[in-house]
Amino acid sequence: MEQAVSQSTRTAADAELTSRWENLRAEQPQLRIRQAASLLGVSERDLLLCRPAEALKRLRPEFGDILTAMESVGEVMVLARNEQVVHEVTGQFQNFRVSSSGVMGLAVGNVDVRVFFRHWTEGYWVREEVRSGIRESLQFFDPWGMPVQKIYRVEKTDPGAWQSLVQRFTDHDLARRGQQKQRKKGVRPVPARTDSATVDVESLRRGWADLKDVHHFNALLQDHKVDRLTALEMIGADWARRLADAVSATGKAEKTSPLDTLLEQVRDAQCPIMVFVGNVGIVQIHTGVPANVRRMGDWLNILDPGFNLHANTSGIAHWWIIRRPSSDGIITSVEGFNEAGELVLTLFGHRKPGQSEDTTWQAEVKRLEERLCP
Repeated sequence: MEQAVSQSTRTAADAELTSRWENLRAEQPQLRIRQAASLLGVSERDLLLCRPAEALKRLRPEFGDILTAMESVGEVMVLARNEQVVHEVTGQFQNFRVSSSGVMGLAVGNVDVRVFFRHWTEGYWVREEVRSGIRESLQFFDPWGMPVQKIYRVEKTDPGAWQSLVQRFTDHDLARRGQQKQRKKGVRPVPARTDSATVDVESLRRGWADLKDVHHFNALLQDHKVDRLTALEMIGADWARRLADAVSATGKAEKTSPLDTLLEQVRDAQCPIMVFVGNVGIVQIHTGVPANVRRMGDWLNILDPGFNLHANTSGIAHWWIIRRPSSDGIITSVEGFNEAGELVLTLFGHRKPGQSEDTTWQAEVKRLEERLCP
C-alpha cells in the first residue's frame, strides 16, 4: 500500500517530465541522466524521481550511519564528480568516522573521502537497466538536486549485506517523505569572485609565508575574505604560477592541456600522485601511479584497475602550480579551475604527514613549469 500511494503521488506530480524524458531517451538512447537533466532544464534528482517505485527507494537521512555501515558490504565503486571531472574508485569503505558535531566524516584506505554532510539532503537506492544488465546504487544529493556521491554495487559486493543495508535505511515515513523544505530551486549559485581591490595583498603574502600546514590554507583565504583563484592571481610567482596550454613543435597550440603533459610525465617517471576531485558535499582521493592515460576528444582519462578519472579539459580554464610552506617543507600542487573560478581538480605528490615532499614529484612539477609557464 505504501509503495502504491508513493507511486501514485509521484506519477501525478511528474507525468509531464516523465513523458519528456521518455521522448528524449527514445531520440538519444545513449544519453546519460546528467546530460538529459541539463537538456530538460531540471536537476538529476528530478529525473531520478520519475523512476517507478519498484526501482527507487528513499533512504533515511542518516548519511553518516549509512557510510559507516558500508564497510559491511565489501567492495563497491564510489563516484564523486563536479561539472568537469569524474572520479571513480573501486574498493571497500574502512573505518568511516563521523565528527562529534555530525557535520563531517572521513575514511582513509581503499576508499579515501572527506564528507561535508551539511550539503547532503536526500539519498536513494536506485535500480536501473543498463547494457550490462541490472545495476544498483545508492545516490546522494545536495539541496539543488545535484549528486554529491554515488555508490555502486559491483561483482564483489556481498549481496546479502547490501540488501540488508538497503532494508535497514529505507525510509518508511511517508510524512517525512513528503516534506521537501531543504530542496532549492534552480541551479546552485557559484560563489562570486573577490574584488582584488578589497584584499590586503601584503597581509595575505605574510600569512601565506607563515603557513605550517596545507590544511590551514582555506582558513587563510577566509581570514582575508578572498577566493582561491583570486589569491593565486595576487600572491606572486614565488608561490603560484599559471600554466599555459601545451604547444607543438610548430609553435601552434595543441588540443591538449597541462593535465595531459603532467600525467604523461608522472606515468613515465613512475611517480605516485594523489588525485583530489570534489563538489560541495565531498572530496574523493586516489593515490597511485597512473598507467593507462588516454585522451578521447575533450576528455582526458585515466583507465586503471580500481581507479578511473574522466576530465573534460575543455571546461577547465585555469591551471596553476601552487607552492605552500609547511612544517614538513614546501608542498606543491597542480590545480585546475573552471571558467567560473571553481576548483575542480587537484594533484599532489604522494606524501604522508610528517614526511617531506617526494623529490620526484618536485622534479616533474619543475619540468612542467619550465615547459608551460610563460
